[in-house]
Amino acid sequence: MGGADGAGAAGEWREAADDARRWGMDEPDIAALVAALSGRRSAGFAGVWPDNCPAVDAFLAAASQWRTALVVEGGRLRMMWIGLDYAGAAVAWKAGGRMIDAAVFAGVQAIELAARAAMNGEV
Repeated sequence: MGGADGAGAAGEWREAADDARRWGMDEPDIAALVAALSGRRSAGFAGVWPDNCPAVDAFLAAASQWRTALVVEGGRLRMMWIGLDYAGAAVAWKAGGRMIDAAVFAGVQAIELAARAAMNGEV
């Protein structure tokens, strides 16, 4: 897609909106998609879809609970991020008054996998 200043960008956003309609996306979600693509965001938008907010909030509450290890690569020490320490995360969630159900936990694990890959330089 073209950049926000590109001449063809508006047409590409319309095309994305048309594709979203074709796949049955609701108009408010389409408007949010177009706003995100064009760089326009409503006040308070944090870049997280509302359905994902509980998992993001839970992940951030436990963000200090990573298990790490040191590995030697090329004769140098490097920290490797292994994953969240779920026992420590559970303490953080309980202390924060968060109830974590299976759906939120699955979301936390999805975020954890992506974060681990990014922090380990795999993406």
